[in-house]
Amino acid sequence: MPRHKRPWEVAKLVGADKKDPQRYRKKPPKNKNPLGAAPAHLTPAAKKVWSELKKNSVPGVLTAGDSLLFEITANLMAQYRENPKEYPAARIERLVSCLGRLGMSPSDRQKFGMPADDGKSNPFDKF
Repeated sequence: MPRHKRPWEVAKLVGADKKDPQRYRKKPPKNKNPLGAAPAHLTPAAKKVWSELKKNSVPGVLTAGDSLLFEITANLMAQYRENPKEYPAARIERLVSCLGRLGMSPSDRQKFGMPADDGKSNPFDKF
């Protein structure tokens, strides 16, 4: 399975736009609307998962444009929690894939280029 295309923001952070500038000359549109609350048609278990995932997501990354994938992820996670022993391996792979696309694994969070908090603050950073 081929790798997913790197998001524009991630490419900028890791310097891929400098290595291959023609691939990143246009900034893709980004939805300005926030993710929002869980849709009314979700089950109570899926709504609970929606809230949990939203709370644990990387701030400022997910928007309303991600709501459909977020809905699928919430449903898969709710189904998994109902009966994890009977959950098929293929669905677990799909769930892990969805979580990764939403930046919810350690390796995927690293792609967002969040600065490391080493406990040392530089008083000149605000200048």
